[in-house]
Amino acid sequence: MNARNDLLLDKIEFRHPLASDGDALNALLATTPVLDGNSVQCTLLQCSHFAQTSVAAFFHGQLVGFVSAYYPPNEPNTLFVWQVVVAQDLRDLGLGKKMLHWLIAQPGCEQAIHLVTAIGIKNSISWSMFDSFARDIGALPIKSFVTSIKPSPDDKQSEYLLRISPLPNRSAPVTPDLLSDLKSSGSHISAMRRWLD
Repeated sequence: MNARNDLLLDKIEFRHPLASDGDALNALLATTPVLDGNSVQCTLLQCSHFAQTSVAAFFHGQLVGFVSAYYPPNEPNTLFVWQVVVAQDLRDLGLGKKMLHWLIAQPGCEQAIHLVTAIGIKNSISWSMFDSFARDIGALPIKSFVTSIKPSPDDKQSEYLLRISPLPNRSAPVTPDLLSDLKSSGSHISAMRRWLD
């Protein structure tokens, strides 16, 4: 990333979303066809019920980025990242990763030891972003296939469930020596090859 991009990112304001951000979020999602669309009700939940575990990014008062996340039922130490969206004009600047760093440092995410998300197998942008995020915090990324609720012989696996752990400045169980060795090596390997099955 160059100095110009750093200066641009420094002008972006991060905060938790408000219910009034719902319309702007719908408009931002509409510019990103690769993401599944949300209903108006779903967007309202992202901006209200999940506000303390989500982040909205603004540039000159305009919504240009959003990360929605929540704690799954019965998993109070796992932050599940549902969607990461960045305005088209600001992609390739590292805004998605910067939003993740901001989010895990907030009081509403202090209890999270693990970060989990689902990524499409061919979504190279998301692979690269989460790989870079994991390297930044010195965490270990582990992947597993997402299993259909009602699998059939014709089903083709299209997503990985991705777990990055532990998040920084959290107490977590000691990682086995083998996994520690894998984490400390291979930072030069491409994102798709670093994920551990």
